[in-house]
Amino acid sequence: MSKLIGRTVALFAGIALVYSALPAMSADQIVIGFSQASSNSAHRNTMTKRNQSYAAENFKDVKLVVTNAEGKSAKQISDVESLMVQGMKVLMISAQDSAAIAPTIKQVMAAGIPVVTLERSLDTPVTLHVGPHNKPIGKLAGKFIVEKLGGKGNVVEIKGDPAVAPAVERHDGFAEAIAGTAIKVIAETHADWDQEKALKFMEDTLQRFPAGQIQAVFTHNDNMAFGALRAIQAAGRAKEGILIIGIDGENAAIRSVDKGDLTATFTYSTVAPEGVIAAHALATKDTAALEKLGTLTKKPDGSMEIEIASNMITKANATQFFCKGFGDDPECK
Repeated sequence: MSKLIGRTVALFAGIALVYSALPAMSADQIVIGFSQASSNSAHRNTMTKRNQSYAAENFKDVKLVVTNAEGKSAKQISDVESLMVQGMKVLMISAQDSAAIAPTIKQVMAAGIPVVTLERSLDTPVTLHVGPHNKPIGKLAGKFIVEKLGGKGNVVEIKGDPAVAPAVERHDGFAEAIAGTAIKVIAETHADWDQEKALKFMEDTLQRFPAGQIQAVFTHNDNMAFGALRAIQAAGRAKEGILIIGIDGENAAIRSVDKGDLTATFTYSTVAPEGVIAAHALATKDTAALEKLGTLTKKPDGSMEIEIASNMITKANATQFFCKGFGDDPECK
């Protein structure tokens, strides 16, 4: 505890020192900090770019300062502390490690700076969380598999990074949906949202379980779904009709669902431009702007949440979602 207090005192002393050395800013300028977890996926990059573009085009009173933790929790802590020094009025953050960043977020909140979490919730109270609900998505994926397989079959689950809420919640929802059925998870791993890790794991799993022993693969994002698909196709086992379900609603995944390679995906908002709109609304105390983003829920601890709905995409409705996702798609202008 004494170390934490000492670190906090040192941080605020540093903030005061640097503030005195910073050039004067316009009194009307709103500095919004955006701490991004990484830039190793289309989802992350789209979140960053769309928020930046919207702020530049619509909020002339905003200076949006973006940092990239590069997948490292220690760097994200340092990034947030640096944003405090730069005088941010609101913090937007998508956490790399929910537990690791929590003490720093407590310091930000204690300094009276509103915090907006984007699609990755934290266990510590923040001002506002914006994003889809992950457990219901996992539950819908599980119910879909149960229905498609008639309540019986073997499933491989390829999970995301266990350090963040989406992976935990998607798994919990999925497990809840298949409980009490004859659906069995015969192999599982944390591939940390990475396609190559998912590919390697699926290659090994296909060798362990010969033809006819795997009926479905549930992956926590589309990137890993493509890894599983590549392994299945390379092994010559696509003809088995193994169901492959992903999450995110990438444009490429939606096309793949329509083609019949992937079985289903779920839209998962990049919270862009909703993130910067919410941050600007908090900075300007514009409650009406928050309410326009979605259903605004106020919690007993004083924090707020705006849920962004998710949609299941199958071959039956894939064409309705063409070019409405994110990521590369040559047919989208």
